[in-house]
Amino acid sequence: MLTRAIDEAVELLRDPNLVWSSDLQDIRENLAQLLLASAAQGNIMESIADNLAKKITYADTTATVYDLKLEKR
Repeated sequence: MLTRAIDEAVELLRDPNLVWSSDLQDIRENLAQLLLASAAQGNIMESIADNLAKKITYADTTATVYDLKLEKR
């Protein structure tokens, strides 16, 4: 599902009138595609994409922490 945050982040990343740092300029189209693909997957991928999109748009400065119950060393 395409959330509002993901839609806004994709629009920002694809806006040709915005100036980006050189490192982000090189990956912004790939990042937009990744957000859209992750949103289409649903479940946890959609949640992760939504959190990233919120950080891109500065809509939310806090991230949801996902604990997958993986062993930590």
